[in-house]
Amino acid sequence: MFTSCQKMTLLARLEVIGFTVIAVIVTYTQGLKIDLSRLALRSRPNSYYVQKRSDSSCQGNPCDATKPFLCKSSQTCVALKYVCDGTWDCDDGFDEEPLVCNAASRPDLESLTYFLETQKSWIIPRLFNGAPIDHVAHALTVAADIPSLSMELGMTQENEEALHEAFLAAEDGDERPLLKMGMNERSWHEVQYVLQKLLESGFHI
Repeated sequence: MFTSCQKMTLLARLEVIGFTVIAVIVTYTQGLKIDLSRLALRSRPNSYYVQKRSDSSCQGNPCDATKPFLCKSSQTCVALKYVCDGTWDCDDGFDEEPLVCNAASRPDLESLTYFLETQKSWIIPRLFNGAPIDHVAHALTVAADIPSLSMELGMTQENEEALHEAFLAAEDGDERPLLKMGMNERSWHEVQYVLQKLLESGFHI
């Protein structure tokens, strides 16, 4: 026999499954790219990660599949096509929050994590001050620019300058600055591709 809290937990899980199915359908029919992992929940103070609303009750997302996006400070539900469209549909503007919209346009979390893993011998210490790979990957999905990324990861001035130089090298198609930082020559095209994708998504240097 399920308790009321267990029933609510089960319903919440079913809603997540339903939302995922809808997201996949929308992806294939509308050409959208949705990466739910980018909205990872973190509790660190001053974090650039999207935060979960604190709620001690056992409740799931009350939104139905046609409007699955739940506003942050109300029970208002928003259709995905109206999220990050330039108009507030949530009273608090959560659907247009820069962190949400940045995450929607960036390379997905898994791809960034894999990329950082393959380049970790030089890119993590040289550009990100030795921060954990999962933190760097998450921060890259939501940070607006180098200063906000630096604040999140605890980067040094030297790291910031090196990252700026790396982005410029990717823009210019010049691998030499990155080779000096320790990049393997065979990694150039992959590194350039990822840095250019970040720039194209609106990351400011």
